[in-house]
Amino acid sequence: MVHVITPPPTDVSTNDIIWLAGPRLIGILFNWSLLGVLTTQVYIYYLNFPKDPRWNKVLVCTVYLLDWAQTCSATYDVFHWFVYGWGSIDALYDLWSTFLNVPILSSIIAAIVQIYFGWRIWKLTHSRIIFSVIGVLALLQLGGGIAVGIFLWRDSSEVARSDGLVSSVGVRLAGSALADTVIAISMTYFLVRSKSQIVGHMNNVVTRLIRLTIETGTVTAIAAIVDLIFFLKATNGLHQVSGVILCKLYSNSLLVLFNNRMIIASSKQNQTHFLSGNSGSSSGNTMPSEGESSRELETFKAAVPRLSTPDLDGEMSMSSKGGGGQDRKSNLYLWMILLGGEGGQLQ
Repeated sequence: MVHVITPPPTDVSTNDIIWLAGPRLIGILFNWSLLGVLTTQVYIYYLNFPKDPRWNKVLVCTVYLLDWAQTCSATYDVFHWFVYGWGSIDALYDLWSTFLNVPILSSIIAAIVQIYFGWRIWKLTHSRIIFSVIGVLALLQLGGGIAVGIFLWRDSSEVARSDGLVSSVGVRLAGSALADTVIAISMTYFLVRSKSQIVGHMNNVVTRLIRLTIETGTVTAIAAIVDLIFFLKATNGLHQVSGVILCKLYSNSLLVLFNNRMIIASSKQNQTHFLSGNSGSSSGNTMPSEGESSRELETFKAAVPRLSTPDLDGEMSMSSKGGGGQDRKSNLYLWMILLGGEGGQLQ
């Protein structure tokens, strides 16, 4: 294991210890709590979407395993601070395996999720510019995270503030926040543009997606910015609260996106058109007519012409031959694409 190079201060006060140990304890509690939420979401995902594409399942499994590794590494640090090194100031100022769990593993998870969202945007809009910008920012923050890990491995002290470390932290967290902002703005713009040309039941689905996109993008971006501000301005361990849970926010955002397809899947299974959000209005159990469903589908296709991929066009052709049931299937297929699924879930 790495060793502390920069020695801790000699005049450590009780207040210093409180502000150093307290945030770490709170951070690990939030970390385990969010891992529990993530575990529940993963269980719900595999229970409800057994026909998801294999690479979607691999993505979820990879992120989940990385989060477990990050939590175990952070728990290892907590044991050194509060168990093995109880009462030792030197142990409290040593960052132990923090070089791995906070900058490196968190940046890897963030990059995976950000690139996935960027790929979804590209698949929907065919905008290579947006995908390239998101990809570059995701890789930039990943590089910054690896650089932070190297600096902390060389000097694993809480008081270490070399110029290279500060710059690397800035690149990592600012790049991550900027990538999240670009994703949220791009997706929101795309959905708002579609919403303005859609009427009927699908309008409620778009509203829900807009709210979901803004909420998840805002949470991760704010957490990264708060982490950066606390690291640069505060002389205590407050930055470790947001730093140690940042990867869990990304993972949960990904699973929230996947699991929101349950609303659409239940619409198919129950033969209803209940697509409103929590605060939206429901249309009851009235089945839409074939003409109404066709008009909504064609309106959406006209609003988002780039979405008409060959596979999607094939699915639309099936709807025109199969009647109202196939029409609703195509209707659901469009929104499965938006939420990360493929046609397999609708078989």
